[in-house]
Amino acid sequence: MSWKPHVALALWAGCLSWTVQAQLRVVNGGFESHLALPNATGQLHFCADWSGSLGTSQTLDYYHNDGTGAGDLPQTPLAKVAPHGGNAVAGLVAFSDEMSPRHEYLTGKFSQPLQPGQRYSMSFALTSGRVHDWVDAGMGISGLGVAMGLGAPVQEGHERLDLHAQFEIHEALVDPDWRNYTFVFQADEAYTHFTFGLLGKTPRIRKDDVEGRTLAYYFVDDFFIEPTEMQISSSHRPIRGSSTPEPEKALFVPNAFTPDLNDVNDRWMPSLPEDARAWITVTTRWGNVVWHGEMDSEGAQGQGWGGLDMEGKLCPAGAYAWSIRMEGLDGVSQHKGLLQLIR
Repeated sequence: MSWKPHVALALWAGCLSWTVQAQLRVVNGGFESHLALPNATGQLHFCADWSGSLGTSQTLDYYHNDGTGAGDLPQTPLAKVAPHGGNAVAGLVAFSDEMSPRHEYLTGKFSQPLQPGQRYSMSFALTSGRVHDWVDAGMGISGLGVAMGLGAPVQEGHERLDLHAQFEIHEALVDPDWRNYTFVFQADEAYTHFTFGLLGKTPRIRKDDVEGRTLAYYFVDDFFIEPTEMQISSSHRPIRGSSTPEPEKALFVPNAFTPDLNDVNDRWMPSLPEDARAWITVTTRWGNVVWHGEMDSEGAQGQGWGGLDMEGKLCPAGAYAWSIRMEGLDGVSQHKGLLQLIR
């Protein structure tokens, strides 16, 4: 028997498997496809393949460059904002500082179920927009995150959902500009959906000393997912039983920080998966090293980069490159990216 057909079949099967994985995407991740153009707030139902949580009357917003009334861009009722990409964005009240807090959640879906044991990289863009002076939006909260699921979650009234996040933003975020977030996680079920909103149990609140800020309102755009090259071996997969396995903490690398000594986002420090260790280098755009450090999942030596160079001098504002060599249960992996130092 010739071995060539078997080799060809194996190669074909491998290519087919990769093709199927390559087709994975967030359905309508940029909010471009719509059933109708919005002309008022509370019209997320006009946006194809997106929803709020089930069991309550959600009023999430959909905005489009070609919308009219309160549904157009860039001037929305709460803030001025242009899309991160394309023509459309979604908006939601993540938290309201009231006697009975209001929480809204945004649910999207994948083009195909995720594969248990596979690692995925997911990204999205987030902003507060340039909030109008006369509105009650503009408050920032920590605890915004993404939770995987098998459908849209059920919510009673406007109560906070008790979902376990695969990714969480620890900063109390208020930013008129778009921020890009990317995280890596392991799928422990064949997830078909994901939900974005307030997932932290005790959020920190940031009001920037402005009177009347009672709403933490955010715009989101450009959700994206792809499988990583690194597979999780069967010996490292969660053990299935009567209890739900704890999802693995994701690798998170901030894309900006503001070392202005106001105790808010003063240091740049990645967050590692449990039991991981990393060696980190930050360089200028020309390759000059300005900082390097070692850290584990408990934190970094010196608590991250504070915006000083190797001689202890202030680094100018601008773009810097980072590289991370990480060792964990899955072996060694390399990660690279850019960050913005803002002064």
